[in-house]
Amino acid sequence: MTGKSDVWLAAGVVWAAPCGSLTESASQDLTLQAIALAAKTANWRLLFDYRRSRFTHDVLALNRHAELLCRQGLPRHARLAMLCRHRSTDFQFWERVLSLRGLSAAAFTEGEAAVDWLQAPPPATESPANADSTPLPIDVAAVKRQLRQFAMERKDAPRSLVIAELTELVECLLTLANNLGIVPLRNIRAGNSEPGGAVLTDANAGARFDAPS
Repeated sequence: MTGKSDVWLAAGVVWAAPCGSLTESASQDLTLQAIALAAKTANWRLLFDYRRSRFTHDVLALNRHAELLCRQGLPRHARLAMLCRHRSTDFQFWERVLSLRGLSAAAFTEGEAAVDWLQAPPPATESPANADSTPLPIDVAAVKRQLRQFAMERKDAPRSLVIAELTELVECLLTLANNLGIVPLRNIRAGNSEPGGAVLTDANAGARFDAPS
């Protein structure tokens, strides 16, 4: 059973605030409604308030939510905020998935902080006129730290859950690589041919990259 959901626009911010029991399918429908409303604004500020819902907040559901947002072709100047009861590495991973796709996203536990961040003036390099042509920097070291922390927190989790989560993470990374025209050839470590990580190749130029683990 799905609880009451609502989407509205207030002070330039599109709110999506479900209440009660919420399935992942209902969450996706709510997200698409919010995007449709945001498309009618110039600022593209979206706030997903899940504090009063009983939506299962696990890294798989949040990853799929982030991937759904990434597939909608949002402009680079869009800002996405998530309100949650307790901030965790799962929500930080949601931020990182969106950041890797060039979107600005942040998770908060306080509504006022989220709205302040959404309504803050954009930096000089971020404006609707030039945001789509200005790539956002990717902090690879920070992503690796988040993944290590995620792994540490999963030490006592059921093995089947950990396998499912890691499989989805790998699939996410492979999708990103494919979008960039980089194709993994083989895992060197598994083949014991030499130390290191995986071999990647540029599908467009045939260039080879050694990716350390």
